[in-house]
Amino acid sequence: MTLSLLYVRRTVLCVGLAFVVSNSSGQTRIKTMIYNLLNYSNTTISQQKTPFLKTVLDEVNPDLLMVCELITEVGSNYMFNNAILPHNPDFEKAAFNINQSGGSNLQQLVYYNTKKLVLETSRVIIADTRDINHYTFRLNTENSAANPIKLEVFVTHLKASSEVTNRQRRLSSVEDFIASLNDIPSDSHVIFAGDFNFYTSNEEGYQRLIDQGNPIVMIDPIDRPSEPFPSDSSVSDPFEFYNSSSIYFWRNSSFMDIHTQSTRTSNSGLIDDSGSSGGLDDRFDFIMMSENFNTSSDLYYIDGSYQSIGNNGNCYNSNINNENCNGTYSQTLRNALIEFSDHLPVVMEVETPENTLSVDRYSSTLRIRNSTLVKAYLNLSIGTHSGIKKLGIYNTIGQLIQLININDAFENTFTINVEHLSKGIYYLSAQNLNKPLKFVKI
Repeated sequence: MTLSLLYVRRTVLCVGLAFVVSNSSGQTRIKTMIYNLLNYSNTTISQQKTPFLKTVLDEVNPDLLMVCELITEVGSNYMFNNAILPHNPDFEKAAFNINQSGGSNLQQLVYYNTKKLVLETSRVIIADTRDINHYTFRLNTENSAANPIKLEVFVTHLKASSEVTNRQRRLSSVEDFIASLNDIPSDSHVIFAGDFNFYTSNEEGYQRLIDQGNPIVMIDPIDRPSEPFPSDSSVSDPFEFYNSSSIYFWRNSSFMDIHTQSTRTSNSGLIDDSGSSGGLDDRFDFIMMSENFNTSSDLYYIDGSYQSIGNNGNCYNSNINNENCNGTYSQTLRNALIEFSDHLPVVMEVETPENTLSVDRYSSTLRIRNSTLVKAYLNLSIGTHSGIKKLGIYNTIGQLIQLININDAFENTFTINVEHLSKGIYYLSAQNLNKPLKFVKI
């Protein structure tokens, strides 16, 4: 299998955001991610932008990828085979269902890491504009027979636009979701994710979603409400009445670190020029969770893990890849985000004290012996049970320079001749390696 050319581009900070397993504590984290794919189908345009999705996945490293604005099953298969599997061969996809609600051809779907999640059932909930897709996962833990841990995942895409009729349609779909909660145990761990198109926490749909009287209480993990509308009985529609002021909406600079749409101020020069182009100023994409993620000892929310990927908190009303918007998220990642979609992905991590079956019994260790400053020979040591079969040497722009097959002929310590390399920085990378190792040819 060819090693990813972009793997070595992960920065230290992005590696810190990646999924982490702790063998010593026995805990396992699962990273969930929702992403609006911007009309992804089997068109040439969708295929051309697919490598940028691969870049995003390599940086973020999700375990559960939830998507909306997927148009065709052929497109889903192309994306799966050309972005998702090359990123992680342990992924699987749920069955594709053509949207049964309203007149939309946009569909939701999930892709998941089979080493951590087992898809038990799926169903379609008919709603106003688009389906609500419900998936029941069981965590693939070592102790799942005695202590099965379930995760109920709902994914949708609510009606867009701010007019009162569209807000009511969003509310209608939220009501359908809430009604479906009666079909599952009241102590279920629930995730509800999608492009919700909420403009403010004052919206009827948002308020209905977090109603404490719901069969299963849902909460916003980051709890960042906008200013409440003033109480004035003479105002029949506060949303429209106060719409001219951003104080009561998420579309102001005080929320710029959680905005998810739009990644661009112009579609000019982009592969997919069909997206919205208002600049980054709306919080449309959400992962909501059941309240018990804050109280359960079996599966719980990791505080601070909810992130708008690519948003460095300094790109209000601008392009996400603006060079002045630097910070935690790299320029490479932000370039990929603006090319792929007009939305940013949102991630949230949950953790279980149980080990999933993906936790290796032996560590995948590779290290450089002696010095990382090398003239002719690179001295390495490798763990006996590392599982590493191929080792790649890459340059700083991600080009594969040399591929070394690791076989039984190698001892625990071995040497690679790098005399032929030009002077400069290089990286060692492998499929089972947590992060690339840097060395300098002098």
